[in-house]
Amino acid sequence: MRGETSPEEEQQLLAWFREVDSQEDILTFYRQRWHESATKEISEEVQLRMFNQIRDRINTDKTVLQKNDRKQNRRRLLRWGQYAAAVILCVVVGITSHLLYTRQSMAEVKEYMVEAEKGQRASVTLPDGTKVWLNSHTQIIYNSNYGVEDRVVDLRGEAYFEVKKDAKKPFIVDVASMQIKVLGTSFNVNAYPTESKVLTTLDEGSVKIRNAQSNSFDYIMKPGETAIYEKETGTCIIQKNKDYKNESVWMKDVLIFNDTPLEDVLKVLSRKYNVQFNIENEAIYSYTYTLRSEGESLQEILESMRHITPIKYEKTNRREIKISPR
Repeated sequence: MRGETSPEEEQQLLAWFREVDSQEDILTFYRQRWHESATKEISEEVQLRMFNQIRDRINTDKTVLQKNDRKQNRRRLLRWGQYAAAVILCVVVGITSHLLYTRQSMAEVKEYMVEAEKGQRASVTLPDGTKVWLNSHTQIIYNSNYGVEDRVVDLRGEAYFEVKKDAKKPFIVDVASMQIKVLGTSFNVNAYPTESKVLTTLDEGSVKIRNAQSNSFDYIMKPGETAIYEKETGTCIIQKNKDYKNESVWMKDVLIFNDTPLEDVLKVLSRKYNVQFNIENEAIYSYTYTLRSEGESLQEILESMRHITPIKYEKTNRREIKISPR
């Protein structure tokens, strides 16, 4: 705005305005300036008109950025300086928080996905400050209206949530045909599409779970409880879980199996290490395992399993392992 930027910096600035990841930084800036000038007022009609002008300019065709003529870049910067000045003016004279939080509802609703592929884990902080940790082979999906009226995410896989408290905007996890609704709490959800059950374990606070299709159940959970939802029947039971903290130890690269059938152990290892297991003899499916692994390699875990039961393993290629009786 003072005319001190180079043409390259101007292009970087314009590109930054369009980036999705920049929206929260811009919004935070607006909020701070609004609080600093809370005593000044401007009509909502004028605010909305100015906001629309800025938004339309930001959404101008991206190909404009790719022109190399320096004079045109300078003229565009001047025009952008006017719009940027209008942005700051709106902030200084007191854009209402309602306008800031509903800016996305006036634009096209977009869908965002965060994914942790097989063999990986990931974490993300949502626009409201809610933190989510994703286990291997997991996706969460939310749209650009997140936080306007409510906070809804779709989960496919396993994730741990630390939900930012907001009594006016409930946080909802959609999984299969079940909904988990919270205000502010910490909980783990295991909801892989290939599994027949959805497990919800509550660490702190309270959550409300219900069948979103048939309303066949509507329960409020307490810390230390696990809800087991059967996808096929649509039924759910809630039970005390003395080892409830174990449900989220995967966040610390820990695996715990407690009398777990071989088939279920291999499913977990397949997701965590991004490998495929081939079983030579189905009779070994009757084997169960009780063990704990902290940051161990796949080979170390398979060696432990080999000492517990009479099995052997053979790596047939980079991503496939054959398991057979010993």
